Amino acid sequence: MKKFALLPLIASMTIMVGGNAVFADETTAEPTAPSKSSSAEDTSRARPKIGLALGGGGARGSAHAGVLKVLKDEGIPIDVIAGTSIGSVVGGLYATGMPVEEIASRFQDSELMKHFMTVPLSVRILVAPIMVMPRLFGHHPYDGLYYGGKFRDYANRLAGKHSAIDKLNIPFAAVVTNMVDGESCRITRGDLGTAMQASTAVPGLRKPVEIENKLYCDGGLICNVPVNHVREMGADFVIAVDIDEPLEDQPIKNFRKIGSVSKQALRIQLNAQDVEQCKDADVVIHPDTKGISLISRKKVDGMRGYEAGVKAAKEMMPELKRKLAERGVLCAK
Repeated sequence: MKKFALLPLIASMTIMVGGNAVFADETTAEPTAPSKSSSAEDTSRARPKIGLALGGGGARGSAHAGVLKVLKDEGIPIDVIAGTSIGSVVGGLYATGMPVEEIASRFQDSELMKHFMTVPLSVRILVAPIMVMPRLFGHHPYDGLYYGGKFRDYANRLAGKHSAIDKLNIPFAAVVTNMVDGESCRITRGDLGTAMQASTAVPGLRKPVEIENKLYCDGGLICNVPVNHVREMGADFVIAVDIDEPLEDQPIKNFRKIGSVSKQALRIQLNAQDVEQCKDADVVIHPDTKGISLISRKKVDGMRGYEAGVKAAKEMMPELKRKLAERGVLCAK
């Protein structure tokens, strides 16, 4: 797995958004959920397994909900899901059986992003010096402005009785980065909220999560659109959803603004990853999320992202259905 260098702290603070013990499976593809009947098993074997790779992108995650809405309405079956950062949140909740409309509403009323950052970033930065005080008395927590525990608990409340990853309706993995060796891993069992907390632990913004003597942070550092993980989980046909802004030329004068260089560096890094990782996907859906901040808590951005996801998925539907038909998959609609 190719490793990418971490960006400066200021870039980390603008990057995407991503208890009980959780197992991270780094190499072995996970088996699909057992079939409920012999006829269901025969049907599954009669067509290729379809996987969904949901990329990171913070508040732009509402676009994932829009894509899922169209896939569901068009009768596209989804057999396995892997998500990075906010993709792990949307994908994990969808795998629990939560209606996609409800997932979308959590973005559109800003509830999800407000739980992700319980205090506005500007306030948290202002009180950062106070948060350092315990270190003077021997307390040394992991680096980061937010712990993420409240977000973990919020995610588990949404999941309800479906908080165990290996018992979800759809086989699911939350993609994370191992802080020690820099490898990309996937969490495939254990507590769903903790897996989401780890997958969305943006360096510098959220503290990394320790699980079974390993330390994990945001999966987007290495694998922002986890096509390879979906393949390793057994998918024969992969639909990738890239919610990052398209990389566009910027006037030189723009880089005189504070933070402009690190923001563009982040865009360049993510674009390089996304392009490379999406090469192995059968279909790539790329909603237009331009102008939606990664850490936005605005309702209008939640709605705009959702609509962008719907639009992009509908535009890609003819090609998606054509490619599925070539593989012997006829959709319900």
